[in-house]
Amino acid sequence: MANAFMGSHNIKSRSRLFLILTLLSPVIFFVLLELILRAAGFGHTYPLFVDAKGMPGYLQASDQVIKRYFNDPKQAPNVSIDTIYFKKEKPAATFRVVVQGGSSAAGFPYGRWGGLAGMLNDRLEASFPDKDIEVITTAMSAVNSYTMLDLVDEIIAIQPDAVLIYAGHNEYIGVMGAGSALTSAQSHGAKLLFLKLKDLRIYQLMQRVMGLFSPAPPAAQGGAARSTLMAKAAANREIPYQSEIFDQGQQQFASNLQLILSKYQQANIPVMLGTLASNEGDQKPFVSDPTKESTTAWQQKWQVYEQAMADGQYPNALAAASQLAQQFDTANSWFAVGQALLASGENEAARNALLAAKDRDQLRFRAPEEMNTIIKNVAEQFSAPLVDVQQYFVMHSKDGIIGNSLMLEHLHPNKRGYFLLAESYFNTMKKTALLQDWSQAQPSAKAWREVPITEVDAILADYKIATLKADFPFTATPYKVSFPTPNDTVTQLALARQSGQQGWIANMQSLLGYYRQQQDHPQALIVARMLAQAFPSQHGPQFASGMLFLGLKEYPRAIKYLHKALALEPRNSEARKALIYALANTGASQQANAELEILQQQLGNDPVIKSLERTIQAAKQ
Repeated sequence: MANAFMGSHNIKSRSRLFLILTLLSPVIFFVLLELILRAAGFGHTYPLFVDAKGMPGYLQASDQVIKRYFNDPKQAPNVSIDTIYFKKEKPAATFRVVVQGGSSAAGFPYGRWGGLAGMLNDRLEASFPDKDIEVITTAMSAVNSYTMLDLVDEIIAIQPDAVLIYAGHNEYIGVMGAGSALTSAQSHGAKLLFLKLKDLRIYQLMQRVMGLFSPAPPAAQGGAARSTLMAKAAANREIPYQSEIFDQGQQQFASNLQLILSKYQQANIPVMLGTLASNEGDQKPFVSDPTKESTTAWQQKWQVYEQAMADGQYPNALAAASQLAQQFDTANSWFAVGQALLASGENEAARNALLAAKDRDQLRFRAPEEMNTIIKNVAEQFSAPLVDVQQYFVMHSKDGIIGNSLMLEHLHPNKRGYFLLAESYFNTMKKTALLQDWSQAQPSAKAWREVPITEVDAILADYKIATLKADFPFTATPYKVSFPTPNDTVTQLALARQSGQQGWIANMQSLLGYYRQQQDHPQALIVARMLAQAFPSQHGPQFASGMLFLGLKEYPRAIKYLHKALALEPRNSEARKALIYALANTGASQQANAELEILQQQLGNDPVIKSLERTIQAAKQ
């Protein structure tokens, strides 16, 4: 009886084990397949941060990140994050900030130092010469809140003290945007699922197999120019105001932004959210509503409006434009209302009409005002500091309407605009006291004089914008733009960089040499400082910056760079001499004497020792 019971029990146990193994077999199969594929080197992973080449102990953003969002990496557009080197192991005293966003946050067309990270880093460094500050950008062109969400965990891993977000323009046309041609998944849930699955080799294998039977997508040229990228992203993607896709863009932005802030909040990392600025007054709508505006009723009323504006009959023009807006509600009609009101001196009403025109522009390169409402609501929901960038631009714009005085085209700021973008975040950081002791905060006027955009950068930026405007969506007939005639040294250097004859480093070194030869110390210092920030592990740029600051009698900032130079080359006597002189002139005689003792051990009874002793004594009196 007992044997029969035991036998029955064993049979049941084996049955349960067999059932469990049967149920688990698909899981085991896929786990094994995943491990085999990885062991065989199949597939790819594109981490956000990688070890910096030739700089042990430093990380940088990978230039391959954009490829993670394409089933076939060859289809990825030719965009990347600007290189910023930062310490792999974050020192306890370092204040680290990370910037997230699209091309406006990245600084297009000026590059790293024209963007939020570069300008803000420069301003904070000047305001806190005794503190180690790192402002790292993860911003790049063509990306939106899906990319930002995907990067959050890797950003948290590098332990930022704050994250600054300036984003929202790319929710429709950017990679994975609601109306973008640069995406395969369509629904919000499918896109989130893609972000979860994309690194699995099994998923990549499935996508590769499916790709064998699918035609190449429209974005099949990775090295495309920016204008071509814009055309591909927006191909056949006219998105009417308050349409289904219009609403999807808002919903994905709100949902993703909430997920982003939730993750940072759980990690106890403060986040600052910025409202979005764009060209309101001087950028006509790209696509209004061709169907409505092809009617006889529209065209007749439009002729009345145009004639009244030409004759200076602004009340009549406003009446005609208002009728168009009420009857047809198109982007062009509202832009006409705004222009007529502006001509009549009714600036506030004009701005409201121009914003309505922007919102109804069906080619959605500019974020509608609904995005700013979402940003404000999410900031309030998570008690995150709101940086009202848009209002700051309005305050600094003629007639309170953002236009070409601060914008290069539809949404990228010019040199002054980028300065104001960084200053708006700088001022909010000051208000929220993320850093202590703002007693040495660099004044706005001085910061503007020291903007880290060189004359070469400005020439190249103007050329990029001229080239951009010579193609879609700014003109129906593309045309070629010629580079400025190189009649002076600066333009010659710009041409050398544009043509590839000189890389960035060699070009900057040539520019630095030119400014030194011209004895233009302020411009030389801008170049030297940019080189020092670009290469924190190299002695030369740190020493050059320190010496230039010393020559301009900016002793605290000279001390900062000379300390960095000596940390890299402790036995460099020239750097130590300069440091002693700078310390003496700030009244830090005890520190100056300590450095003098070290120098004396290196040089013995060199006459310079007595000279520096006299300098320290004189500074005491």
